[in-house]
Amino acid sequence: MKIRTINFLPLLVILLILLFPLPVYGERYFTSELNSELAEHSGNFYITIYDENGRVLDKMARKVAIGDEIITEDDRHYKITRVDHERAYARYLGEDQILLGYKEYFERVVLPAGAMPKKKGIVAMYHTHSDEAYQPSDGKANIPARGGIYKVGAALADKLSRMGVKVAYDRTPHDPHDANAYHRSRRTAVRLMKKRPIAILDVHRDAVPDPDFYEKNIQGQKVTKIRLVVGRQNPQMAANLDFARKMKAYVDKTHPGLIKGIYIGKGNYNQDLMPTALLIEVGTHTNKRYEAEKGVRLFADAVPKVLGVATSMPGTQGTTQGVRSDVAKSPGAWRNFFIVLIAALILGGAFLLISAGSISGAKERLGSFISREVTSSMLPRRKEGKKEEQKDEETK
Repeated sequence: MKIRTINFLPLLVILLILLFPLPVYGERYFTSELNSELAEHSGNFYITIYDENGRVLDKMARKVAIGDEIITEDDRHYKITRVDHERAYARYLGEDQILLGYKEYFERVVLPAGAMPKKKGIVAMYHTHSDEAYQPSDGKANIPARGGIYKVGAALADKLSRMGVKVAYDRTPHDPHDANAYHRSRRTAVRLMKKRPIAILDVHRDAVPDPDFYEKNIQGQKVTKIRLVVGRQNPQMAANLDFARKMKAYVDKTHPGLIKGIYIGKGNYNQDLMPTALLIEVGTHTNKRYEAEKGVRLFADAVPKVLGVATSMPGTQGTTQGVRSDVAKSPGAWRNFFIVLIAALILGGAFLLISAGSISGAKERLGSFISREVTSSMLPRRKEGKKEEQKDEETK
């Protein structure tokens, strides 16, 4: 009787792809491939998003995909269900309860004006689209390698430094402004990661033509609003979104109306590098640059506060171990763990079924394996018990 041999190589390849996507697909999968459809902030294209009743929810200069999500300025959560050229339509999911929970927490906790992070660390900054500028102030919407966005970044870095936060601000240009810009800026982000930052910010501006869409009067000064962007195609997505929610919750408390909303979009944006990576859009190209600088300075107030109190969030037992430990305890981190665990169990079951040839055969093998393991685990104890009995008899 011939024994049929089975080629397990395809199963092994599938297992490796599911469990270890980064090494298999490589760096380019998380940059060029996932961002190849994005023509963001170019000024030649923008899209308007409507709810189910035809009310305008948002506008943005980026490709919008089905499955993208929006958390609006008033904390309402939507999911994109249809895209039709320059229009997209979203279904209402309800108020974002996680964000509201963080708001409630920040309302209860009183942080001194000079409160600083209990864990010292560096906030890293860079610009993927280094040509982005503000037309009323800079004369052009795009200036290769030296856009006005650098001055907005400098305003953010200066405010953080004045608050006592160490800043690693990399001004490397990543022109041209194309889909591969994120692949080029990844080298910069990886270089910044060597400094072991507690957060990394990619600073942009939008390209919606209407300047009023981002303008806001806060505490008597005219500023631009800021949008937070999270890439939904990266393994850190849940943690990145959790960080964005905390930032919005705190800024809404201190500077209501400054955060335009949170957009969870198709792409990676190099946010797979760490849980506290975030892309921010400070106004649009038709806003005055000094208004964007004012807005980003107000935003800076929240950065050390959120990073400093992250491990004092509910469920972390009041410990102070920095933001990474808090993110590790977030629902997103646990969800990723269980996805990998379930995938491993499914593949293991398939492997057992194929090798056994039938369900009954698989059950027999599994039962035999469990019985053998239980028996083997008991044997050492029995031997030790016999040795002790022999020693007792010898002493008698």
